[in-house]
Amino acid sequence: MKEKVKPRNSIVRNVLFVLRSIREFDPHLLTWILLNAVFTALGNMVPIVMPKLIVDELTTGGSVNRVIILAVIFGAAMFISNGITAMTYGTAPPIPSGSLSIRFIALRMRFHARQNLKNMSMDFQNLEDPEILDMASKATRAMESNYTGLEGMSRLVVTSFRSLLTLIGTLSVILVMGYWVLLATIAVLAVNYLVSNRARKRDKQVQDSLTSTNRKISYMEDMTNEFGYGKDIRLFGMKDFILKKFTNEQAKQFKGRSSILRFWLFSGHIQSVTALLQEIVMYTWLCWRVIAGSINIGSFLMYITSIRTFSVSLGGLLDDYSSLQQQSAVINDYRAYTELPDSPSGTDMPPEGIRHSGAEIEFEHVSFRYPGSESYALSDVSFKIKVRGKLAVVGLNGAGKSTFIKLLMRLYTPESGRILLGGIDIQTYARDAYFRLFSAVFQEINTFAFTIAENVSLCEYEKTDIERVKRSLELAGLSEKIASLPKGIDTAMLKNLEKDGVEFSGGETQKLALARALYKDAPLIVLDEPTAALDALAEERLYREFDKLSRDKTAIYISHRLASTRFCDRVVMFDNGKITECGTHDELLISGGKYAELFNVQAQYYRDDEKTEVTA
Repeated sequence: MKEKVKPRNSIVRNVLFVLRSIREFDPHLLTWILLNAVFTALGNMVPIVMPKLIVDELTTGGSVNRVIILAVIFGAAMFISNGITAMTYGTAPPIPSGSLSIRFIALRMRFHARQNLKNMSMDFQNLEDPEILDMASKATRAMESNYTGLEGMSRLVVTSFRSLLTLIGTLSVILVMGYWVLLATIAVLAVNYLVSNRARKRDKQVQDSLTSTNRKISYMEDMTNEFGYGKDIRLFGMKDFILKKFTNEQAKQFKGRSSILRFWLFSGHIQSVTALLQEIVMYTWLCWRVIAGSINIGSFLMYITSIRTFSVSLGGLLDDYSSLQQQSAVINDYRAYTELPDSPSGTDMPPEGIRHSGAEIEFEHVSFRYPGSESYALSDVSFKIKVRGKLAVVGLNGAGKSTFIKLLMRLYTPESGRILLGGIDIQTYARDAYFRLFSAVFQEINTFAFTIAENVSLCEYEKTDIERVKRSLELAGLSEKIASLPKGIDTAMLKNLEKDGVEFSGGETQKLALARALYKDAPLIVLDEPTAALDALAEERLYREFDKLSRDKTAIYISHRLASTRFCDRVVMFDNGKITECGTHDELLISGGKYAELFNVQAQYYRDDEKTEVTA
């Protein structure tokens, strides 16, 4: 298990990360951001300067024509700036397809796709680590809404740039009044910033503490409407049991969210009071100066508007900075997950001979523990599997069989020891190329809500070899079932996406999985207890049939039942993570150990028309 790394990047680094991503995903978006910010700033400055010019003309006996011209210029400037601002940001209908708003949504979708790619490509063993599952849940918060995380920071870049340009313009007007006005305004805004920033930090702390609770609620919500759980919930009367657990977690969620709301309400009250005090002081000061004759009515309007605009802009900038801190923390969670280091994927391609016919596999003192476990699931295992050999891996549940297979297929990484393929450590092979060496059928078989053909090929329909699909289904014993369907192999499975989707029985689903393995035609075949839904006799027949189809391949059969052992070259018995017995079926019967005991108990289930003689 690789060490989990959780980088804590600064706000600047996360802003740069978002800007680099914008340039990568949508290079022209930065130009739109600049255009929007410039015209928004111009739109903020026009109402500061233009009313003063008009009032000065009216109060000093200026010409009517000049007042009309100024009013027209004022209206035109506001129309152009507001129009371009609305058009570029997409705040007014109809929203242009190229506006910032639409592009930011598209950007968030790209980030979401990047996380989904991480979900599917990271080390498989991480999917069983609760800490990493919580990291994934936190990372999802970065794409929750238009104003959260990655899209939220993208929008904050726009609003911050707007505020900064407006701030520069209004600052030159305010400084004419004196530095104390500027300092007083900044002091008021500093108080507001500290209060709102404290609320945001508290918000993030509570959201983090609710991560596990939110994940549990999401799990139970999915469970209540998932078909696979429906039978148990109804037959065992689990409604009240599940509802109680659900409401307990909801109570924790409600308590946390209530505390967040209280902090934000307190912050809002403080900001309302400081804003009122600021207005009273500014109006008192400016009215006194008008009465004293130091400024005229036009300057009064300009100063009061500039102070208010400066206050709003600086407050917005500080608020944006506080929001950037909050969103930066969320982005840290996203980056911590998506940048989570995986096991080295390797670079070497398996030689041509291995890709066609396989190679000898060797375990050298391999040990493995699951995340958070102190005991070993596999302990100091050394073993060889010959090329084109047929190996049966047997043992009771929890003996280490599936762990052994997942290590072999590189779904897990050994804690110690090595696994060799063709004398080379499998960690040196390119991971995806190594995966292509295996056709596997697992006990838990998943069907996808795609066509039957795509469920066999596990790729796009356009890339699927239809004739090969049909042959694989026939060999797996599903041709009669497929022929009974109106659309044949083009029939959709499940009803998640198509209303006429079909549901296979347990046995049919396992045959579908076998068809997948046949379609892939890899040199190494693994059957990890895929026949649990079949009776013992049907299981043995299926294993024998599959053995005929895999004569020229290396095949590994895993089961706690012993149907596959008699036609395998070699049998290994696992117990408590160790190989306790190894040999042929006959050799292990003669030795009279645990294997012989289990086989004799199960042998009665494998007698068909002819009597099975068992000796020990």
